[in-house]
Amino acid sequence: MNVLLISPYRGALFALAGAKMQPLGLSYIGAALRAAGHDVQIQILEGQTALPDFTDADVIGISCNTVQFNPGLNIALLAKQLGKTVIMGGPHPTSSPEEALSSGYVDYVVRAEGEATSVELLEGLKAGKRFDPSKVLGISWIDKECKKIIHNPDRPFIQNLDQLPFPMREADWRYGSSKLESRKDLAVPLITTRGCPYGCKFCSTHILAGKRFRTRSVENIAREVEELLTKHGAERITIIDDIINFDDARLIELFETLIRRDLAFVRWVMGRADHLINNPKTAEVMGMAGVEQMFLGIESPNERTIKAYKKGGKASCDTSLKAVELLKQNNIETWGAFILGEPSETMVDVNRTIEFARMINPGTAQFTILTPYPGTDLWKEVEAKLITRDWEKYDALHAVFKPQYLDPKELERALIRAYMGFYTQPKRIFRGIFKRHESGRLHLWGALKLLRGVKVVFSNG
Repeated sequence: MNVLLISPYRGALFALAGAKMQPLGLSYIGAALRAAGHDVQIQILEGQTALPDFTDADVIGISCNTVQFNPGLNIALLAKQLGKTVIMGGPHPTSSPEEALSSGYVDYVVRAEGEATSVELLEGLKAGKRFDPSKVLGISWIDKECKKIIHNPDRPFIQNLDQLPFPMREADWRYGSSKLESRKDLAVPLITTRGCPYGCKFCSTHILAGKRFRTRSVENIAREVEELLTKHGAERITIIDDIINFDDARLIELFETLIRRDLAFVRWVMGRADHLINNPKTAEVMGMAGVEQMFLGIESPNERTIKAYKKGGKASCDTSLKAVELLKQNNIETWGAFILGEPSETMVDVNRTIEFARMINPGTAQFTILTPYPGTDLWKEVEAKLITRDWEKYDALHAVFKPQYLDPKELERALIRAYMGFYTQPKRIFRGIFKRHESGRLHLWGALKLLRGVKVVFSNG
């Protein structure tokens, strides 16, 4: 079958801040369908007015997080008007399949990991009238006879990740008024694990990938890195695992292997601060391999807030401080993530988080407002306090529920103040002008684009 997979518009902040990254989940599904004999194309819609080209497609697959859901439904409507079969997947449809199916534009929802489910579903669709959707694990669909939404049993998560083909790397990037300056602007993402054993109440990772930590072999990863360098011309690789350093021995083996085989082109990783300080050698080997920046979910210096988030492990203010210093010692900058607006926080708590970010001074600071996504523990906790269900405002920049002691608009103003205060510090501007190519640090032009993006998001309501 001819299949078109679509990643809808991700919102103004991504577009204006220049954040461009291939949607890896969709690309894995594309590779699995191609391996099964289907003709697969991927279109990534980076402009608000960009539209897909449905011309040659039999089946349209749309992957959505919560912010992308409304644009995704608009695409589904256009596809249905042209008589296409429409399938939705991704975090939001997985947690809210009824919402997608009740729109009338979506025929099937693929829940959680989509590779095996999508292949089996398309084989059924190709069979025509003989197809019985009730036999496909991991899908939700509408029974046309009884007019009811049916949720088939979940499909077990894939345990042997090495059996998956490498993700598709070619895609049609479609724009509205903006254009991609250069292919070098694209971060080349790589994933080496799936699943997260921790239970942060704001995180939806377990909905898509489960809580069991599953890994690819080091040899399998090295082969993909080699392919990225030789076949696709990658210059900088980003590992987007939720916790690259969950298994210290595996991390050390991976980066030592990349160094030994002249494949050390990974420049950005994600992990946990407590695991980092438990084994300083992990920072040392990443630094030797050329890693320039590590994303750490610092969230807050307030102990009560950290406990409320259920981050588990040994997460704490002291742990974050030690981790940032350890990374600096190994020439790795920190990408620090800070969250404002835990339900019981006061403005004193929020201000302390903002000042803490300036004090530890990571290479990049990411400030967000705590946002409840459907299916998370946080959603269940604050659903009665929601002030909007406009999914396009679930971008972690808008306050979408009423905390106990904070006014939502006051919280949004605090977010703007956090970004402005951090990125307009004289010492940061000085470094941005005179050390503009410094590794692992958001350069001045990038910071200005980020601030402009935040401004535009709020000026649009």
